[in-house]
Amino acid sequence: MPDINWQEFGTLIKERRKEKGVSQTQLAEAIGASQPVVSLAERGSPVGMNEERIDAIKKLLDISDEDVPGAQKQHRKSSGRKKVFISYSHKDKSYLDRLSVHLKPLEKKGLIESWSDTRISAGELWRKEIEKALKQSQVAILLVSADFLASDFIVENELPPLLEAASTDGATIIPVILKPCRFSRESSIAKFQAINSPEEPLSGSDEHESELIYDAIAQRVEALL
Repeated sequence: MPDINWQEFGTLIKERRKEKGVSQTQLAEAIGASQPVVSLAERGSPVGMNEERIDAIKKLLDISDEDVPGAQKQHRKSSGRKKVFISYSHKDKSYLDRLSVHLKPLEKKGLIESWSDTRISAGELWRKEIEKALKQSQVAILLVSADFLASDFIVENELPPLLEAASTDGATIIPVILKPCRFSRESSIAKFQAINSPEEPLSGSDEHESELIYDAIAQRVEALL
């Protein structure tokens, strides 16, 4: 696939699509893809894309080769962190389990060390273990639902250090919308672009669409670390 800056290209696709009055569903049908593939592309993820579909998008939306932003190598300041902290409500553990499957290949390659409270063994001081993991995390994945936002422990103990790390140390926050909730109205986390649209939560997706989103998360993490 061509070397493309998908964050910028996704924005361009969205702008041109709206200028032409084309919906995501219509564009998806025109290029032989599902609507979530177009949604993910507009949010900066090439999951489900190939050269044929990219060429079709360019033709349909009158995007020239010169308009397509190329990827540039970015020299990120290393914080020495390689943990990926996953914050979730225990009521949403099934989503954590599936995400862990998609992150496992990155762990096997030694690229990341994903961490959630399932890593705490019986008898360990769980609060200290969580605090230690938070300090070592470069990426935080937030599995957002009404239960997540209602959790006093998450809101009072996990989110503040993660948001501070994002502000001062370049840590990246990746929200994933599991179920309909007030994510868009929570200013502290709504400023971070979610992998999927709040209008398209995982709970309303079929298996294929859900797998695309999980793959997009893994791809985003791999690009960051």
